[in-house]
Amino acid sequence: MKAVRFHEFGGPEVLTVEEVPDPVGDTLVDVTAIGLNYGETVIRRGKGRELFPWYPGPALPVTLGSEVVGTTGEGRRVMGVPRDGAYATKAVIEHPIDVPDGVSDHEALALFLQGTTAVATAKAARIRPGDRVLVEAASGGVGSLLVQLAQRAGATVLAASSKGGIGYDWDGLEPVDVVFESIGGAIGRKAFELLRDGAGRMVVFGYASGEPLDVTASDVFRKGVAVMGLPRGTTPQEVLNLNLKPVLGDVYRLDDIAEAHEALEARTTRGKLIARP
Repeated sequence: MKAVRFHEFGGPEVLTVEEVPDPVGDTLVDVTAIGLNYGETVIRRGKGRELFPWYPGPALPVTLGSEVVGTTGEGRRVMGVPRDGAYATKAVIEHPIDVPDGVSDHEALALFLQGTTAVATAKAARIRPGDRVLVEAASGGVGSLLVQLAQRAGATVLAASSKGGIGYDWDGLEPVDVVFESIGGAIGRKAFELLRDGAGRMVVFGYASGEPLDVTASDVFRKGVAVMGLPRGTTPQEVLNLNLKPVLGDVYRLDDIAEAHEALEARTTRGKLIARP
């Protein structure tokens, strides 16, 4: 089979298409779509341990990717986390989930990891009608779903994106009740200071800037707010039942995944990116 691997850490150019043996396992699928995520560019650069000390890091060479849709030998269309990486034409999914009829491959992948992240994040924030909710990276896969979930909960949504919305120049912005924080660095710090004293809630689920959120326990104490990480337990089936409408981004070929990584790092993408073998 074909797989995209890298043998050393570095820029997108280290990703190469190679012929490798087919994986062996109970649920072997012919891959029809591969989910692409910004976090994979961090791993490729060898920066995973810097941002997430608990992350063990991959053993090289490695095939990246954590979500695929594929077809089994019996004709089932399933999605799930591949055992040996997703950037390939075949994969073994150890806990496959059937993709419902009427849900495209692209939609399924947009609702799998990003969908479970968005729903878990929204539940943790306990959004109330009338809340002012700041969504960072609102044009991305997770952010666009968080906008929908906050609107459904009756909140006033402030969508921050380099592609539109309120942008990231927040001087003079009124306090907010909830921040969905995925950027870190200076932007994350500005978002924290926007939280309403004594009542604000921030849910942290990423560091897209490459720098963790710079907030101390003393800062939290000073403002009287809650800062929490991403809770676990939300299932893809729960997300599918909500009938969310994901934003579908560009589609790449397996051979062009390096180009997709360049776009992800440039922050020029919108919605969920996928690749097809």
